[in-house]
Parts: sequence; structure tokens; C-alpha cells
Amino acid sequence: MSTYGQVGRDVGTVGRWFRLISGILIMSFVLWDFIGGEHTHSLTTNMLIGVFLLGFVLAYLVVYLLVADRLRDKNPWIATIVFVFPAIYFSVINGMVVPYEWSFGYLIGLPSINHPITLAMLLYIGISLPIQFVTRYGGCEVIAIQNLIYRKRCSSYCVPLLPLDVVEKKIVDGIAQRRKDRSRAEVS
Repeated sequence: MSTYGQVGRDVGTVGRWFRLISGILIMSFVLWDFIGGEHTHSLTTNMLIGVFLLGFVLAYLVVYLLVADRLRDKNPWIATIVFVFPAIYFSVINGMVVPYEWSFGYLIGLPSINHPITLAMLLYIGISLPIQFVTRYGGCEVIAIQNLIYRKRCSSYCVPLLPLDVVEKKIVDGIAQRRKDRSRAEVS
């Protein structure tokens, strides 16, 4: 008899497939920007995307190493805030939501890096989601790579997919409970 597990660490079948499809769509969006977009990328832009992608992986590796064990028995929302804010900032807020003058590149005096840094974070998220599918990790996608490397599971929430995970857990656990109750009734 199977149960769902813990939301923020485990994921059900629907959540896994949704993550895989979402990852493929995000990577397709980034690829479209390269081959089908209205502009072409220079070699410098392509190199910046690679450097930022590697930088995100390394930064999350370091932060994960420093805080994951400390957050293990804490409320998963704490890890979610620590790990998700940079991803939201660099993939959505930077250059799309905040005024240009508040974008990361503008703040450090290099406004031309806004587009490459946003694409790098989107690519990082797009790669992480299929990793969640394979590892059956149901927390925040930005630490899926780190969970795989360190062979741990830090509890955190994937904010956009949290409602899906909660509903799936309720359904899976409800079915498991009904089967258990039915088995007891048949034995009695």
C-alpha cells in the first residue's frame, strides 16, 4: 500500500509528470530565444549565459551546503524563501517586473547582462525540473541538482506547484486509507 509521503520532499505521479513537461517547455522557451527569436545572440551573450548558468549551480551548491542541514528539521517555508527568492528575482522580476533601474544589471552598472542572466536562470530551472522527475523530489526545483549531488532531500516547497502537490497527496493518501480500511473489514 503506497502513500504520498511528505509534501515538499516527495512527489506523486501527476506532480512528477507536470514537472517534466514544465521543464521541457521552459527549456524550449530558452531554445526558441536562441533559434527562433527576433534577435540573434552574440558570442559574448552566449558565453555570459553559460557563465551565469554555472554561477547559479555553484552558488546554490554553496548555499545548500551552508544551510540545508540547518534547515532540515525546520519549517519548509524557511528553505523555500532562502532558495526560491533568487530564482524568482533572476528569472521573472529582473527586467520583467521591476523598473529597469532596479534590475540586477543596471544596479551593478552592466545593464546588458539582464537578458543573459534571466535566460541562464530559466535554463537552470528548466534543467532542474526533469531532474525532479527522475529523482522523485517534490520540493523546490532550484535545489534538485544539489539534492542529487549531495544525496539529500531538503524540504522546501515549489510554490507554483504546491497546490497540485497538496491535492495529489490528499487523493493518494485517501485511496490508501480506503484500501487499508477495506482490508481490515475483510479480515474481521
